[in-house]
Amino acid sequence: MSNNSISEKLLSLWANDRLAHFYIVHPSPTEENPRDFTKNWIQDFLANIIMKEKDVSKDNALNKLKLGSGDILQITKEDENENYKVDNDQFSEFFKFQNFAPLELKQRFIIIDDAHSIQKILSNKLLKTLEEPAPKTTIFLLDPYRKKVLPTISSRAIYIRIPTSTREDSSAKVDSFSEYLAAQGLKEGLTEVVKLIELNSANIMPLYDYLKGKKSQELELVDHLTRYVKQRDLSFKQLESFTSSLKWYEKASVFNNYSPEKLAGLMLSIN
Repeated sequence: MSNNSISEKLLSLWANDRLAHFYIVHPSPTEENPRDFTKNWIQDFLANIIMKEKDVSKDNALNKLKLGSGDILQITKEDENENYKVDNDQFSEFFKFQNFAPLELKQRFIIIDDAHSIQKILSNKLLKTLEEPAPKTTIFLLDPYRKKVLPTISSRAIYIRIPTSTREDSSAKVDSFSEYLAAQGLKEGLTEVVKLIELNSANIMPLYDYLKGKKSQELELVDHLTRYVKQRDLSFKQLESFTSSLKWYEKASVFNNYSPEKLAGLMLSIN
């Protein structure tokens, strides 16, 4: 699914009052400037909402974003390596923002840059609001470097992974995941066990056996699977299924569960 397709699906959800209350946004792992890319993507999304609701041009909508909207709170900082603090004034605004209904738009938005900068003490303070923000409020947490967000936060979110605007080399654009792996030069044994799953989803055990004790190959497979999904024109429902399975896999890895078993959910979500 392309960058534009994901934005269009979210805009459709917004138009039908079906946006979820909390999203975590990831750029593609191949994005060269992920922080700026993620910020630009969310600004474009918000501008499209203002355009549609206010019937103004894109330039006017972007200008309104720069001037500030009473229905959009953007929490950001200059230094990407600086952690957010519990007494940060912007987070005081975050909690005050929950006390008001929409003023100009039908939906309110909170954008938080640099998810990796939220430490445990602050995350605990945010939990209740992230789980149940004020009515007609959607929170976007931008995670440009795809670092592990604290499980207490990630478990409450829907993940959105935004592909780069330009596709990867056309030689990698193949129909099946096993063909993609072969094109990338991965070991034939791994390609063959993936092919077995594509032929019959019940053929999952050879993958378990192949990856057992090979954590680095398992992580490499997940990375390639994410890139492969980025290239495919998946429906929004399929993309949600994959991101849900990926979140489950990541949680299993955090708690040291046998992750190849969880990898099965990822593999089956794309077949």
